[in-house]
Amino acid sequence: MSVVADIVKIDAPSSAPADQQVIVDVSVENISGSDQYIAITAAFDSTSIPFQFDYLLVAPGQAVVMRGWFIMPSKNVRVTAWSWYWTGTEWCSPQDDTAYVDISLTEMVPAFSELAVAGFQKG
Repeated sequence: MSVVADIVKIDAPSSAPADQQVIVDVSVENISGSDQYIAITAAFDSTSIPFQFDYLLVAPGQAVVMRGWFIMPSKNVRVTAWSWYWTGTEWCSPQDDTAYVDISLTEMVPAFSELAVAGFQKG
C-alpha cells in the first residue's frame, strides 16, 4: 500500500471546561503524485468526533484543514485522528498515519460579578 496522506498537525486547546464545545482542526497533506480523496476520522474513548466534511479532493502537495468538534466530558481526553484515502473501490487508512492531542479538563471559574458575598449589605 503506497503512502498517500500525512497528518501534519492537530490544533486543539490544551484544556477545556466540561460541557463546552471543543474545536479540533486536523491538517492533512496529500503526499502522493496525484489528486486524492482524503478523509479524517477522530475519536476519544469510544466517542466519534464529527467533521465539517466527510472527505475532500486534495491536490498533490496540498495540505487542508478539516474541522471537527465535540462537547468536553467531565474528564481529561486524548483525541486520536486517522487519515483515510479512496482507492477507487474502498477507503484505506495507512497504519502509521495517526496523531493525537491531549486535552485536560479545567474548572470553570466564575467571574467576580457572579460571586455572592454573604452578609454584605450596602450601607
